[in-house]
Amino acid sequence: VANTETTEQPNTGDTSDGARCSVLGASDLRRFLDATLPPYMVPSAFVLLDTLPLTPNGKLDRKALPAPEADRRDAEQSYVGPRVPVEEQLVAIWSEILGVEPIGIFDNFFQLGGHSLQATRMMSRVAETFGVELPLRSFFEAPRIADLALLITQQRSVEVEQDELAQLLSQLEGLSEDEIKAFLSS
Repeated sequence: VANTETTEQPNTGDTSDGARCSVLGASDLRRFLDATLPPYMVPSAFVLLDTLPLTPNGKLDRKALPAPEADRRDAEQSYVGPRVPVEEQLVAIWSEILGVEPIGIFDNFFQLGGHSLQATRMMSRVAETFGVELPLRSFFEAPRIADLALLITQQRSVEVEQDELAQLLSQLEGLSEDEIKAFLSS
C-alpha cells in the first residue's frame, strides 16, 4: 500500500508528477484501519507485495498470492501470558478454535485469523465452560482475552449477587412481622 503526498521539492522518492510516494508498513496500515473500521473488519494479516500477480488475461491471480506468515502478531505488540485461571481457560479455547499458539491475553481474536463463525463457536464454548451466557455482540466489542475474562468475571458476580438476593428474600418471606421489626431495630 502506498501513500502519496504532493511535495514542492523533488527527492529520491519522487514520482514524475512531483508526488512523493512512501510505503506504509503493516503496523501503520493496521493502526489506520483500527481507527476507521470495527475490529472484526480489520484483516488478520497483511502481506506486502511489490506487484500483484496477474493471470495472462491481466486479472488478479489469487492462486499465486503468497500465504501470510504463521506469526500474525505485530512486532510492536509484546506477548503477555494468562494471569488468572479464567484467562488460562480462554487461551486453551482460543488455541483449539484458531489453531494458533501462543496466544496472549491482549491478542485480538480477529487479528489472529478468527471470523464470525469461529466467534460463535468460541462463545458457545465459553457458555459451556464458565456457565455464563454472554451476547455475541459483547465479544465483537471486546475481542481480547483480557476483556472477555473481565466480562465473564463480572457476569459471574452478578449471578452470585442475584442468587444471594434470592436467598435473602426467601429468608425474609419466612419471617413474621415481629421478627422483621426486631431485625430492623437491631
